[in-house]
Amino acid sequence: MDVLNILATVGSALLALGAPGLPLVLALRLRPLTAAVATVPASLLMIAVAAELGHLIGLHWSIAWPLALGLLAGAALWPLGRRRPAMASAPDAPDADPDAPTGFLGTARGRAAAVLTGLVLGGGILLARVLPMMGGIDAISQTYDNVYHLNAVRHILRLHDASAWVVGGMTAMPGESVYYPAAWHQAVSLVVEVSGQDIPLASNVVMLLLAAVVWPLGLMALMRTATTAGPVGWMAAGTLAGVTGAFPLSLMYWGIVLPYFLTMVLMPLVIIGLAHVAGLAPSSAQRLGTGQLAVLLPVTGAAVALAHPQGVFSAMVLGLPILVWGTVSRARERFSAARVPGHRLWPLAVLTVVGIAVSSDLWTRFRPVQSSAVWKPNASVKEAVGQAISLAPNATPSFVPMGAVMLVCAAAVLLLSRSRWLLAPWIAASVASVVTRSTPEGDLRYLLTGNWYTDNNRVTALIAVAAIPVLALGIESLQRWAGRRMPRLAGLPGQAAAGTAAVLVLVLALISPGSRVNQGYFENDWQSGVLLTSDERELLEQLPEVVPEDAVIATNAWNGSSLAYALSDRQVLNTYMSFQAEPEVHLLNGRLDEATTNPEVCDAAEDLHVDYALDFGPQELHERSATYTGLNEISETGAAEVVLQVGDAKLLRMLPCRGTDGSMNP
Repeated sequence: MDVLNILATVGSALLALGAPGLPLVLALRLRPLTAAVATVPASLLMIAVAAELGHLIGLHWSIAWPLALGLLAGAALWPLGRRRPAMASAPDAPDADPDAPTGFLGTARGRAAAVLTGLVLGGGILLARVLPMMGGIDAISQTYDNVYHLNAVRHILRLHDASAWVVGGMTAMPGESVYYPAAWHQAVSLVVEVSGQDIPLASNVVMLLLAAVVWPLGLMALMRTATTAGPVGWMAAGTLAGVTGAFPLSLMYWGIVLPYFLTMVLMPLVIIGLAHVAGLAPSSAQRLGTGQLAVLLPVTGAAVALAHPQGVFSAMVLGLPILVWGTVSRARERFSAARVPGHRLWPLAVLTVVGIAVSSDLWTRFRPVQSSAVWKPNASVKEAVGQAISLAPNATPSFVPMGAVMLVCAAAVLLLSRSRWLLAPWIAASVASVVTRSTPEGDLRYLLTGNWYTDNNRVTALIAVAAIPVLALGIESLQRWAGRRMPRLAGLPGQAAAGTAAVLVLVLALISPGSRVNQGYFENDWQSGVLLTSDERELLEQLPEVVPEDAVIATNAWNGSSLAYALSDRQVLNTYMSFQAEPEVHLLNGRLDEATTNPEVCDAAEDLHVDYALDFGPQELHERSATYTGLNEISETGAAEVVLQVGDAKLLRMLPCRGTDGSMNP
């Protein structure tokens, strides 16, 4: 892969993920770290809204429209930022931690260095692990959902329309519109448009940027903005971004559920907002003002929902305990002798009750049907508890040393810090992890985890969002505690020791049995060739030289040949495994090889303009075989002739046949 092509794609991805939302973020006058993270959900929202407006107005899809919309949003919000005072006062929040670091880490350069170190260590190690497991930056995930995601991007580019209803319509009956959460596909389509590179490369670069840059930055922004952590805690959070394979690694291979992966990357910003609403963020220059919060939280929430609706349920699991914790803390103050002036209980209590009531209604109202809840438990309750505490990914063994570290850090947060509220979402995520891994099939499992199709991988991903901040703050709290007892550990030596401890915790997690098992899952889902072999991909890359732009190719999504849509930019008969289509499509899928002997098949091929077919053999995904029998032996029945072959992969041109009216169809 040419380095210049990669750099062009990276630059285009940074543009798509950052530029549309930048004016809005600048208008809010956010602090630098929070602003860097907030540009992503703001950009996604601008992209999604621009896609729908463009669809209604009839505009060709282009990055110009999200950029223009972002400028308008920024201009509209600019007066709000001008009214914000230099430092947001917060009488309803705990004071900033008095153990602020001195020396180098107490300076602006030191704080910036801590953030940069956390990003380089956390993001760099994630990249160093993921790229070899993928098999290359332009590799193709060999998974069921990847066929949809890659083809959906091509669908946007071919139709010049990025509406979520157009994306969903790709697998619907002709002329029908169906909603599909398309923020991922909209963003990747812009990267392809700007860079001019292939869809797999653009998709992978966006995925890697989110995992190795946005995710660590989000964790550090959470520590910086919503807790009493200092530079050591921020750096530790970034360093530990890949401490558990539950996220982001598992969602970079499982499914591959890239829209849900996107929504989970945004979750730290959701927690930041809810911690401020609950009055739990410390009073400091980093604290969000009321106006900033009033804009940023809805923007982030909308981006989360548009990326994948299941992100809303994830936010409920992580966010409601934060509101409850804040309400209980405010109630204790309200009815104690140490009542703090300015702290108001009833508004937060009412908000919490309303939040619980609304969430309960949404939980059942928008839960997928029970027939879609197909994933089964894979652990006993005891095993699931061990896996949750030790941050083990789904279907991997627990690791006692890592569990011990997690419990020690949780105890340190409880006993030594003033951001104990971090324990609330961690406990909730751990309980959810235990439930999804161990609850038997039935109504209870569906009630508790059916919102994620009872998919263990999606639910266990919550652990990373909640546990990493606890680990990071626990490490720093222990360092501060040690520094108060041994002054030589209060300065740079102790801070360096804490940073080293964070690295050692990461190393401990990477050598755990669960990490090795998870790596095997990852490599298999990217490098097995069960969906698309190297020969088949080479043929698809050569296909545009042979097949005209207006031709339709008969394909089988189950064996990867339908990726001709994404990779070759040629229309295919079947874009995905699950679809709705006219009877003629199903007829050709089952009997295209009879075109020269069956007039009805001949007419169907003529009506649908099917001039070519791809024969990638009987091997299919999920150990299926020859689902579309009309393509399985087409090269041997005389219905088509081979015009291009790479290994066993064949492109065939349909031969003339006689229709029901007796005339020859070309």
